[in-house]
Amino acid sequence: MRVVSLVPSATEVLFTLGAGDDVVGVTYACDYPPEARTRPIVVSPKIDTRGLSSREIDRIVSELYAKGELPYVVDKRLLSVLRPSVVVTQGLCEVCAVTPGSIEEAIKDIRPVPKILTLHPHSIEDMLTDILKIGEAVGRVEEARELVAQLREEVRRIAEKTIRLERGRTFFMEWVDPPYCSGHWVPEMVELAGGVDLGVKGKPSRRVTPEEVLRFSPELIICGPCGYGLQESYRDAKLLMGEDWVRETPAFINGEVYAVNASIYFSRHSPSTVKGISILAEIIHPKEFRGAAPPNSFVKVGAID
Repeated sequence: MRVVSLVPSATEVLFTLGAGDDVVGVTYACDYPPEARTRPIVVSPKIDTRGLSSREIDRIVSELYAKGELPYVVDKRLLSVLRPSVVVTQGLCEVCAVTPGSIEEAIKDIRPVPKILTLHPHSIEDMLTDILKIGEAVGRVEEARELVAQLREEVRRIAEKTIRLERGRTFFMEWVDPPYCSGHWVPEMVELAGGVDLGVKGKPSRRVTPEEVLRFSPELIICGPCGYGLQESYRDAKLLMGEDWVRETPAFINGEVYAVNASIYFSRHSPSTVKGISILAEIIHPKEFRGAAPPNSFVKVGAID
């Protein structure tokens, strides 16, 4: 079995299932677990976003799309050399990872033609189903079933504990400048953790206006820009604190603004996403879930710190 994973989430799943040795190629964003970084990189970004603001990144990506270009480059030569038997893609977002249409041209001359496994999750249940699909594709069916059972139990324990708790209005931000609410599985994560999010379960993230946010009157604001680690999320959260409209929210007034490690726990549809529910539970209900979040996964952002 020779697997090229073009989805960071799938890369994590493959290693978790014990199929890491079968992974022969990854993308530049496949950084978890750390062993994934040792594999050849078959997809690289067109732009170096280091040092760029969120606003600049949004502008550049929008310009690429306006020209009909994708924000990454597929190394067709390396793909041919690697000769994968399975290529894992996703159908959610062309910014986040390679989609099937982007890879078909790159693998058309490889013999035998690799099987393309496309992931398209919109919910926690979809995510768990995808783990089973990956397990079946790489001959790790039992391992996948055991992992899914374990993750289901973790979700059940959290949801059972929060079902009778008061639900805080939560604005999880998948991008800060311009502001976007959460989408796909994240609003469901907030619900399971005992909150109610501005985003809609199973629907894509979307741009929101300050007026819409103020009507929602969030009691908590959580900054988790797509693909950002804790340090980058914290940087954007601090900038957010300077916005006049943010200062009118109950979240700002009561000091309930947070930054999270979105890259590992929220942007991906992987086993670590369940840990993301624990992070949200501790943020929304700190007394009931104190210590539930993984170390260094979130931080409260003060107006002056």
